[in-house]
Amino acid sequence: MDSRTIETAYGPVHAQTAGTGPAAIFLHGRHPPLNNWRVWEANLNAVVSSGFRAVALELPGYGDLARPEGGISTESAVDCVLDLFDRLAISRTTIVGHHWGGLLAWRAALIDSKRITQLVLVAPEGGEQIGDTLPGKLLLPTLILWANGDPYFSAVHAAAFASAIPNSIQHIFEASAGQPDNARQAPQLLGAQFNEVLIPFLKEG
Repeated sequence: MDSRTIETAYGPVHAQTAGTGPAAIFLHGRHPPLNNWRVWEANLNAVVSSGFRAVALELPGYGDLARPEGGISTESAVDCVLDLFDRLAISRTTIVGHHWGGLLAWRAALIDSKRITQLVLVAPEGGEQIGDTLPGKLLLPTLILWANGDPYFSAVHAAAFASAIPNSIQHIFEASAGQPDNARQAPQLLGAQFNEVLIPFLKEG
């Protein structure tokens, strides 16, 4: 993968990119150890091999660009992601977001639903906000993914997101012994099992 640092008005962004074809942007969460691009390592090669351009971001203050004052605010992060479309020459994209990254993804889609064509929300934050924010406003095809046993954001929120987003489907991964560490809160760490759900959805875009 190609590694580069992109200077933005919100601070430097680290991007791992590979592949050609339709773009898929991957956004991390904000809690270590799941707050950097490596949370997607088990998925990116499969996405690229399926004909997509994968872009895994580390937003200002996270990952290799961590700083004492921490990361940027949610509002600034949304603006930063939208700003990166032009800097990365992306005219259309799917956004795949985990936890905080999922919150950024659906908030960004409310602002720019022309360039964001699909959403993949992996145990997204913001479940307490959707009743006032999302119903009737977000019509993009959306895949909602969760794992049972998530200690931060319960999988019961998946149904709430599905109800608020008309053009959505949900899939719940079952937690079991022998899974990778942190798979309950980050099902993408399951690798092939996760990719078998993600990639067919990406191909529908």
